[in-house]
Amino acid sequence: MSDDEMSMGECADMPMDGDVSGSDAGASDYAQQVLPEGVKKEIVQAADDAQWKKPKKGDEVTVHYVGTLAEDGSEFDSSRGRGQPFVFTLGRGQVIKGWDVGVATMKKGEIAKFTIAPEFAYGETGSPPKIPANATLVFEVELISWSSKDDLFGDEGVVKTLLTEGSGWKKPKAGDEVLLSLKAVVADGSVVEERADFEYTLGSSDLGRLGKACDKALEGMKKGETAEIKC
Repeated sequence: MSDDEMSMGECADMPMDGDVSGSDAGASDYAQQVLPEGVKKEIVQAADDAQWKKPKKGDEVTVHYVGTLAEDGSEFDSSRGRGQPFVFTLGRGQVIKGWDVGVATMKKGEIAKFTIAPEFAYGETGSPPKIPANATLVFEVELISWSSKDDLFGDEGVVKTLLTEGSGWKKPKAGDEVLLSLKAVVADGSVVEERADFEYTLGSSDLGRLGKACDKALEGMKKGETAEIKC
């Protein structure tokens, strides 16, 4: 048995956790370092030096923001004014394009000002009555936090959410043996399977119908990492 150990989550909700070995994953190409022309960024308050990660496409981000018109500085929207942070999934078209590309460059705790041209905002139609056609917008955005989420098979059928960071860089591959704990529950909270500290070989049939999702999740996990899988 390897000395790697991990813990998983739930499928239908499946938390997992443990330690693993293997190769490191590449960084997402979504978090652009150079913003497109039409989106300008000014850092108002830098993140703490300990913060180096940035959210990627598919992550659920939580922000505060104040939006104003570049033309006259008038405010048209503010999460701070409502006293409620705004939550959205990055890169899924839930917000204007300027936000999707801009927030992807931010670190936790950072406050930035984005000046966004119409083609990356509301374009020729605007958003009446507060945002006119062809308006350039200015947003002051604070990245409060985000939940790292991975669409394991690219069809949104199995989504992994990182709960606790692992250590090191190694990740397991097919045929590797790991020590893991998992609990699988269905929508009503009923536990369908629960195992603690058991040896498992990736690619084996030991987890039955849970195996495919678990194997895919484990291949992206590090030693000590805890994650939740929804499928």
